[in-house]
Amino acid sequence: MKLKKIAALVMSAVMVTLFTACGNDSGKEKGSDGDKTITFWSVFTGGDGTAMQKIIDAYNATNPEYTVEHIMTEQGELYTKLPLVVNSQSGVPDLCIQHVDRLPSNSKSNMYMPLDNYISANGKIKGDQYIDSAWNMGVVDGSRYGIPLDLHSYVTYYNKDLVEKYCPNVLDDGMITFDEIAGFADQAAADGVYTYAITWPRYELLSWYYQLGGKLTEDGKMPAFNNEAFQKVFQDFADAVAKKWCTQDGDQPNNLFAQGKLMFLPEGTWTLSTVEYTGINFGETYMITYDTANMVQWASSHQFVIPRNDKMSDEKANAIMDFISFVGENCYEWADYGQIPASKAVLNDQRVNDLPQKFLIDNPNALVISDYVYYGAVVEALDTVAYEIPFGRVKPADGLQSAQQLVEDNIKNQ
Repeated sequence: MKLKKIAALVMSAVMVTLFTACGNDSGKEKGSDGDKTITFWSVFTGGDGTAMQKIIDAYNATNPEYTVEHIMTEQGELYTKLPLVVNSQSGVPDLCIQHVDRLPSNSKSNMYMPLDNYISANGKIKGDQYIDSAWNMGVVDGSRYGIPLDLHSYVTYYNKDLVEKYCPNVLDDGMITFDEIAGFADQAAADGVYTYAITWPRYELLSWYYQLGGKLTEDGKMPAFNNEAFQKVFQDFADAVAKKWCTQDGDQPNNLFAQGKLMFLPEGTWTLSTVEYTGINFGETYMITYDTANMVQWASSHQFVIPRNDKMSDEKANAIMDFISFVGENCYEWADYGQIPASKAVLNDQRVNDLPQKFLIDNPNALVISDYVYYGAVVEALDTVAYEIPFGRVKPADGLQSAQQLVEDNIKNQ
């Protein structure tokens, strides 16, 4: 969406939004900062957007002084657009979703407003209402910039019928190891069935790298991930592709899973509704692991932030806190969609016990969230080689060196 359209959305009190359905606001009172609408940008563009909209509709139905308008934007576009509007102070949204691993770098770039005073003045939001790890990650250098919505991770969706055919006891402990896969993957491949898949490989690769004790940095500043551990992870992935244990270049893993030609589908917790739609007899468990004694995997957290806005009034900020508090108390739909709400109130809901991601809710220590200040640069760099190496077009050491150099250059240019 063009910048001038976003500016018009925030600054005009009487217009029809260009993004999503929004009621006529001609009857709304004016506040010190414009209209009585909280403009909320999110990265929820799929089923997660539908789930979030249901929560927003429920909040707006309570007839609050400020209603919430939800603008859904693709993740990459939002991360490109937000610095532009913040730096220009034109068309700045009132509220925004950010991945927690973006908070360290963006807060240092003065992208967000500190929330401590707003939280204190409102009085409804308390740290003990949230999962500790998600709440604590919202603080950077002693100031709070984020309030958590959830934790989310990659998981393994599995076809129960294929597991029963090729490896009936492999999930007795709730986990799958690469050593176990080696015992049945050849037979599955001979029958035209892939054992696992390359989906969004950055999350698979990081999970396995963390399992081997891998770190993204040694000194907290410069990247240090071109090492034997990460090279092994990439090489193991490439070997699995060569053996046809893993999906091939050009394959569509979700389609293969729906067709009964893929046993283990690594995908996000947010993909639950898509998997349910396939009609496959499926289960959900941890990521494939090297060692069950060190079962850790990549994770992140969606956090509410208030982008820096010179026109933000205390009145509107208080209304934003009211909305965030409401979400924390009323977001079962977010759990039902597949996510792990950060709110303890929702996690204590008895309905959560029946959700397929309950194993992660019960074991949050398995979830690793990077606090590396340049994590955003790392994942963007990894994406440049995450398909090239497994499909044999680039050697692991060369690809990782290239990715690490991209991060180093990014740091030097800041």
